[in-house]
Amino acid sequence: MWEPIGEIIELNVLNEAEIHINALKIRTSNNYDIIPDISNLEFVNLEEISNFKTVKRAEEHAAGRYLLHHMLLRYFPSIKCSFVEILRDENRAPYFNWIDRAYHGMPLPNFSISTSGNFVVVAICESNYIVGVDVEKYNQIRSVNLFDFLSSDRELIELKKLYEIHGNKKINMIWTVKESILKALRLGMSISPTKIKILDNNSKFKKVIEYKGSKFNLKNQIINFDEEYSFSIAYQKNIGKMSLRCG
Repeated sequence: MWEPIGEIIELNVLNEAEIHINALKIRTSNNYDIIPDISNLEFVNLEEISNFKTVKRAEEHAAGRYLLHHMLLRYFPSIKCSFVEILRDENRAPYFNWIDRAYHGMPLPNFSISTSGNFVVVAICESNYIVGVDVEKYNQIRSVNLFDFLSSDRELIELKKLYEIHGNKKINMIWTVKESILKALRLGMSISPTKIKILDNNSKFKKVIEYKGSKFNLKNQIINFDEEYSFSIAYQKNIGKMSLRCG
């Protein structure tokens, strides 16, 4: 049965008491390894995991679900894990759902999960917040073909300038910022990242990102695990939208 490797890391990258962010190392694998049995973990869907084709995918999923279960127990001890499940919405974003109909309507925490390289990062928060996180290796090599996918108009011009100065590192930071916002919006790649403008007139990251009336606070920084990773979190108060879940 599956067991994690390494210790859970608590990331102190946000001064919002309502949002907790933890990380966990992902077990490395190769093409000769056997896909592990992760059915012993909480919050796994047996049909979903039966379709995993690689060890890497299974290990990433297992680490994320294990970490999420740990965080629910730690930060929301009043919620019995056996009473909730994880479902996915029309954009494949995961969210908590009450199994017992008697509890339907009672708010559940929102969460967001991201994996990259050898680490998974999970953010979990009260239902009155919505949140999205993304993490990528800071030195991940990106194709120039990605530019038109990420940005347009003036922002595209600024992105190309930043690439000439900083190379892939700046592009990875821009990627994580946009990905975290799309996760917070629960849109995934159902909309183009070009529709979200994140750079100000000085080519700096905006502290607040607006999209169709939604205003998200933004924080991004470099985190040093065994390698450097670009990390971004987008979040906002969810007052008046208590039913909105985020993944």
